[in-house]
Amino acid sequence: MNDIYAKASAAWEALDAYRAERARCKRYVYGEQWDDVIDTAYGRMTERQFIRRQGQEPLKNNVLRRILRNVVGLYRSGYKVPLLSAKDSILTGKDLREANRRRKKWFADNRMEELAPRLLEEFLISGMVAVKVEDGRIIPVTPDNFFFHSDGYDPRGNDIDMIGEVHNVTPGVLVERFCESVDDYRCIRELYGLHTRKSGVCRIVEIWHREIELFAILHDEESATLRIVPMQSLQSSDAARSESPGQSLSLGLKNENLRLISKTGWRRMWFAHDGTLLRECGPVESHPYVLKAYPFIDGEVHSYISDIIDQQRYVNRLITLYDFIMRSSAKGVLLFPDECIPAGMDLQDVADEWSRFNGVIPYRARPGVPMPAQVSANSTNIGITDLLKIEMQMLEDISGVSPTLQGKLVTNSTSGTLFAQQNEAAQTSLLDVIRSFTDFLSQLCLKV
Repeated sequence: MNDIYAKASAAWEALDAYRAERARCKRYVYGEQWDDVIDTAYGRMTERQFIRRQGQEPLKNNVLRRILRNVVGLYRSGYKVPLLSAKDSILTGKDLREANRRRKKWFADNRMEELAPRLLEEFLISGMVAVKVEDGRIIPVTPDNFFFHSDGYDPRGNDIDMIGEVHNVTPGVLVERFCESVDDYRCIRELYGLHTRKSGVCRIVEIWHREIELFAILHDEESATLRIVPMQSLQSSDAARSESPGQSLSLGLKNENLRLISKTGWRRMWFAHDGTLLRECGPVESHPYVLKAYPFIDGEVHSYISDIIDQQRYVNRLITLYDFIMRSSAKGVLLFPDECIPAGMDLQDVADEWSRFNGVIPYRARPGVPMPAQVSANSTNIGITDLLKIEMQMLEDISGVSPTLQGKLVTNSTSGTLFAQQNEAAQTSLLDVIRSFTDFLSQLCLKV
């Protein structure tokens, strides 16, 4: 197996836990909140299956979706194109205005006013957002198909030395991209023939890896010229080097006249699903991806939504428990002694007559026999309502989406100035994640 492909495979597997956590956060945000697998007396099953096995229906109150909409709405209300200013650019005057005009046009051409909120939604759910810039177009990349390798922990991503994504394409697209001759077509058919018949798609892996090339600056004293030559051209055999020590065999120059320089470039490689190299090109100055992971502490990603999933789970458990108690409480149960059943009627007839409008049941009181009675009892108050209020308050505190941020007045007598101050203070807790996403857009502009 190619070393580059093996390294990419290791980078892909290292993100397995992240992809599983992303899938869980996405399930919770979009309503599937009882699908966590748990160990029970009946074996491993989802929480939904376990509750239904007990004859009950799991209930949910999706608070996460409302919180997400508030944060995205807050961003959209203040959306603007990240423009250059004189202090962060060497451009001034007319050139600066022209650069900002081009940036606005590029954002408009890519419909960033709609794309940016969707990218922010992904950023809040998964903690990572990535796009690919090709020919001036922005192509969103799903984290499920994305991978990168980093030996460090730079949250800016400057230490990434490999990055790429997995593409699932149709056979027609595969042939169009990689077949330039009959031999290429035959090779593709051998690689993907059986695989395509089984799945209907072809998997290819696009990998960009950083490589360092060494060059020698040659000073030829006789011609008084400088030349830059790849180090590969200066390699010579050990035997030849031993015949003329201190000399470069291929060019006849002294070692003291050589100076080494390095140049970092990115090489693009395409691999088939089994690790066969399909195409290679480059090197170029940089890769086309723009990546932002949040907060990326010690190489780990912890999304905004993952912080409040536990509160959402407890809210669901409380309302489901409340439903259990209400269902098990007596509501309009009729106690009818057997001795009081009228002649010619049975209990079903009594129940039907009892539930009828203007129903009449003939009844003759007997000494020592209690008269029929209907029992209706309220559910026992064990503090569920108070716990539910506490959990909802914790959701607002942890997420930063307070009632003020949702446009709700604490009291009807709240002044406009006080409300504006409270709203500004509420936005402070969301400032970090919003600014982090804004930095991602700025890096996207720099990439272009």
